[in-house]
Amino acid sequence: MDLGLADRVAIVGGAGLEIGKHVAMALASEGAKVALCARNEDGLRSAEIEVARIGTQHNVLAMPADLSEPRDIRRVVRDTFNRFGQIDVLVVRTRQPHRRALADIEDSEMTEEVERHLLSAVRLTREVIPYMKQDHWGRIINLDLASTQQVLEGAPQGTARQLYLIGYFKTLAQELAPFNITVNSLLTGALDTEELKEYLEKQARDEETDLEELTRKAAKRVPMKRLGKPREIGEMVAFLASEKSGYLTGATISVDGGQTQ
Repeated sequence: MDLGLADRVAIVGGAGLEIGKHVAMALASEGAKVALCARNEDGLRSAEIEVARIGTQHNVLAMPADLSEPRDIRRVVRDTFNRFGQIDVLVVRTRQPHRRALADIEDSEMTEEVERHLLSAVRLTREVIPYMKQDHWGRIINLDLASTQQVLEGAPQGTARQLYLIGYFKTLAQELAPFNITVNSLLTGALDTEELKEYLEKQARDEETDLEELTRKAAKRVPMKRLGKPREIGEMVAFLASEKSGYLTGATISVDGGQTQ
């Protein structure tokens, strides 16, 4: 199926991590030009190489950036437009919050959560909207955790941030619909990634238990009895970014194997 993404230009946040990399690869495989940004420069360069293998180096732009910094946001958007001449797709990706009990959270931690994960998404989105309005075409995709549908135990600040962003992007979808710009949220469940492996390794050490057993338990909690693949998330993002999804906006879609209750 031709998704109509050839020569479209996409900015992918969090591209230094596994999910962001697979999103960028899926977009590149459909012919899109991709601007990658991440704080993790090693992961960013690894993603740049893999995305360039799918398309060409000319169609990939990798930029180290801290998207909690407004000046970095402006630089990413400006450099993307200067390189490719347009901005059609934005994929906003925020990291999973640190797990802490609600009563233990200091004001400084909540402020950092707001700056790094909430306002960064809002600012980045706001910065690309004028370019999309100019072309009367755009796709904005909020890529987050499925825990917005239920409380994420031990991470209340993350749950609050996610719920705010869901409401923000739903409202934005109504405002931008007349400009042929769609806005959707894609919520992911348990995925077979290095991030999950690192989390389970720490849990195994803390509980003095077996990593493989914890991994099996994580898979068994999913109704489909397996962990999701990052590639599957990338392919869903590519569809939401495509011409084929032009009438889909304001949606919150869970891709979690049926895990969210």
